[in-house]
Amino acid sequence: MNRIIIIFLVIFTSCSDKKEIKKSILISPPTIEFDKERIPKITLKEYYFYGKDSSELNLQKITEFYSENEIASESHLLTSSNTEKGRKVFYDYKDSLLVQKRTVNKKKDSTKVIYFYNNENQLIKRKHFTFKQRVRPEIIEKQMESTDWIISESDYEENRSWDKISEIDFSYDSIGRKTEYYAPNLHWDSQNKYKWFYDKKGNIEIKQSWNNEKLIWTENYSYENNELSFTRIWNDKDYQKDLKFIVYKNANGEKIKELTLKNGNIQNKRTFEYYNNGMLKKKIVYGENNEPLITYIYKK
Repeated sequence: MNRIIIIFLVIFTSCSDKKEIKKSILISPPTIEFDKERIPKITLKEYYFYGKDSSELNLQKITEFYSENEIASESHLLTSSNTEKGRKVFYDYKDSLLVQKRTVNKKKDSTKVIYFYNNENQLIKRKHFTFKQRVRPEIIEKQMESTDWIISESDYEENRSWDKISEIDFSYDSIGRKTEYYAPNLHWDSQNKYKWFYDKKGNIEIKQSWNNEKLIWTENYSYENNELSFTRIWNDKDYQKDLKFIVYKNANGEKIKELTLKNGNIQNKRTFEYYNNGMLKKKIVYGENNEPLITYIYKK
């Protein structure tokens, strides 16, 4: 009888330890000091319309700037292909360096990105955090045991909590050029490493994307006059053979046109116009037949 009790206790303890190991440890973001007294000086309103009918302008986003190069905040007002309704983004600076980026949406979910620099003001680390309701641990366990389990609202914890979703390290060469982006332990997708290689003139010659030690794609860059082009070759030949991207710039180095080609055919086209101070004035996205799909207007 005593032997049976001992076996039961061993099994129970083993199961308890197993559950304890599975239990996640949530991580909260650190408190970051930043300049809270700065006042935005520039406001830029983003409107959009579909096709060629500019009579129906929709106010989509309001961006405030501390200066032409420093964003203070973004308010997303509408839902479209690249925005989330009710989302607000705040940029925090200290000694002109971006040290924190905060977002909050209509549901009160939030994110934080913390930026870390070395003595030469080079970005060496980014930590990403989310604040939201999370699936209860016991539901995660049930979902792992059954592929038919469908998550419902009742499966979430009552209160929101912070947790870290990525920590990215950046490396540079001896003359300060970025050579690697790597999140070895935690990241939001499988492409957790990027590498940059440069030619003798200092231009990017090759860029690669990796999943740890597995190569995903390679981009080969070329430069001619004000035209930058690169071809992306996927390591998985069965997935996609190659895409070519071309970027055209004006005399000020501003991007004025982007093309994405597949097998020589245009897949995407975008054009850009700027104010005299370099801030974006207009962006047009075209379809395959060179017809404008959506136009963005930026008004000060």
